[in-house]
Amino acid sequence: MKITKTIMALSLAAALFLGQGYTAVAVTTSNDPYTALANATTVYQGVDYSSEYNALDYYLNYPDLQQAFGVDPFMLVRHYAVYGRWEGRIANRMLYSTTLVVPSGSTGVSLINVVQHDNGGMTAAQESVARSIASQIADNITTIINNYQASGGSSSGKKKKSVTVSEVEKVAYAAGVVRAYLDRGSLVENGRFSNSAYGVFVAGQYNSGGATRAMGLVLDYLGVTWEHANLGTTSDQWCRVVVDGVEGYADAMSGTAGEGKSPLEGGGGKGISYADIRSKFNVNK
Repeated sequence: MKITKTIMALSLAAALFLGQGYTAVAVTTSNDPYTALANATTVYQGVDYSSEYNALDYYLNYPDLQQAFGVDPFMLVRHYAVYGRWEGRIANRMLYSTTLVVPSGSTGVSLINVVQHDNGGMTAAQESVARSIASQIADNITTIINNYQASGGSSSGKKKKSVTVSEVEKVAYAAGVVRAYLDRGSLVENGRFSNSAYGVFVAGQYNSGGATRAMGLVLDYLGVTWEHANLGTTSDQWCRVVVDGVEGYADAMSGTAGEGKSPLEGGGGKGISYADIRSKFNVNK
């Protein structure tokens, strides 16, 4: 695989150091992934996964694997064969393509990785259905917000003043809608569809990863940049987002969104709930 030195440097920085909450890795000849994994094996127990697996891509895509296995080529291919491919992890291309630097809080900055997100193991047919639902949710939210702004915030429809809806309010609305889908289903940590948006929207089962992927699909159709926080772990997951030019979060599990860091990673701000947005837009259900 041909990668320029510039891309290698940026990708390594994004994956190993910047904005991920992991300890920085001092790269030496022995642990430089580009050296160690350049010719890594793609075979595990006699099966060659070369058509879908590249050790370097797999390593750089997932900080949890970096922490767990380092640049051990055998452990990486073993993890992919036994776990990763069934979890819907991507191992044949880089996920991280752009890293955005955005303000966070009053003085800090954060990095949001713009990625090609995985789909949690959905089939093509399941993904098509999930995307259709996510698109409809986004369209409905956009219509309600546009009508609200056009009416000047008047429930009677008679425009009284100029009003605008912030991006974080829009995202909070979406978080509440996805939370409503979760309430219709069941929390099943290891269910067949739990890890995907299809599980949330159709099959009625979800876990934190599936809820985050469903949230992310809606954000995609709303045009909101997001990153899957704690992807590939058993920890709480949520969407890091860029809203109104700053760092924010969207958490489908709690049905809230806000500016700054999520409470799940130490943020102290009060999130905006679906109830807040529903009241503002005069939505009855």
